[in-house]
Amino acid sequence: MTNSFSDALEPCYADALRYCRALCAGWSPSEAEDVLHDALLKALHGYDRLQDPARFRPWLFQILTRTFHTAARRGFWKRLVPMERSGEPFPEVFHRPDWCEERLWLLAALAALSPRERAAVLLFELGGFSIEEIAAIQGERTLSAVKSRLSRARSRLRKLLLRPPMLRVQDPDAHLSTLHRTLDHETLDAINNEC
Repeated sequence: MTNSFSDALEPCYADALRYCRALCAGWSPSEAEDVLHDALLKALHGYDRLQDPARFRPWLFQILTRTFHTAARRGFWKRLVPMERSGEPFPEVFHRPDWCEERLWLLAALAALSPRERAAVLLFELGGFSIEEIAAIQGERTLSAVKSRLSRARSRLRKLLLRPPMLRVQDPDAHLSTLHRTLDHETLDAINNEC
């Protein structure tokens, strides 16, 4: 392949990072980093077998999703992995998010979803993947399964965000307006507006 793994990873790293952090809502930041690093190692090892470099982004998100599901099923394992393989270091772009009340509120709502619902809504909203691509990433045979999962997840998120158990909100509309200004807009817009 003409491009290195780092070259292919760089344009989609920020989206992959946000996706992984949101998938691991309710877990510690270090556990989310472990999922990301494990998935990146798998991608690095398999990069030479990727036949179509234009398919790198969905291929990477499929690896992230599968790695998350494996971690969710088994519980978390701790292991040390080298951060440099084949002389090619990972990009120095990982940073921790600023934790604010609204971000914690959204992550708590995401954590209330099943892992498959959370992955579907995040792949669609943060990843920008189509229903067909999500079905392939999640190993679904029908598009209707993904559509139903997205609909259920959005409905549950909407209820959780309008009636947060940990906050006393006097004016939910004003509070949602604040959320729209401080969090990733595409996710909240999608939660409030069905496709």
